[in-house]
Amino acid sequence: MTARHVVAAGLTGLLVALVVLLLQQEPRRSGSDLTLNGSFVVILNAGQQACQDQELLPADTSALQMTIGTYGAAGQPLRVSVAGPRGEALTSGGLAAGWRQGVVRIPVAHVSRASGSARVCLRNDGSSPLALAGNYPDPGYTMQVAGSTSQERRLRVDYLRPGRESWLELLPTLIYRFSLGRAGFVRHWAWIAVLALMLAALTLAVRTILAAAAPAQSAGPHRRGRLS
Repeated sequence: MTARHVVAAGLTGLLVALVVLLLQQEPRRSGSDLTLNGSFVVILNAGQQACQDQELLPADTSALQMTIGTYGAAGQPLRVSVAGPRGEALTSGGLAAGWRQGVVRIPVAHVSRASGSARVCLRNDGSSPLALAGNYPDPGYTMQVAGSTSQERRLRVDYLRPGRESWLELLPTLIYRFSLGRAGFVRHWAWIAVLALMLAALTLAVRTILAAAAPAQSAGPHRRGRLS
């Protein structure tokens, strides 16, 4: 097999892997509060509620995702609600009994517009305690747990888009969000420049490999002439 065949096979394999990755459908996040998810930081007994402020509620959210422990028991009924900075209701939802502990997806009413400085609350409507995961200590943050203020604690909250989507379906959204972090005169074509640079780098790498393999192919065994 020549070097050209090896390079072609490698590029084909990379292309197939990229296509499979782009077409794979999974639940996708609309955002996150970027809090570490290192340990359980809040215990909610029956009827208690935990609330935290300074949450950015992204647009196109249809579920909240949190890590919740039930001490091995079946999941109890719970409810989440999200309010705006003036106390206005933004969305709410919950789960009936029977869910399993771990990474838990909690459906909420679809959010069409983003809102900053939101307040997220989770209430334990069951009869058994729940453990909520996040980060402690997390300086600068406070929470309200069962009516009391808890210092330097914060829950990890991820926000999920509706249904399941592939990266290919998300591409327009990713391009739009990428453009938001760029100046006005480059925001609409910066992603094209990045893609062009990636393709140029790949082309240069292939040419370098082929050029390095060319001398090895031309330096084959020489036949010896016969003496007359």
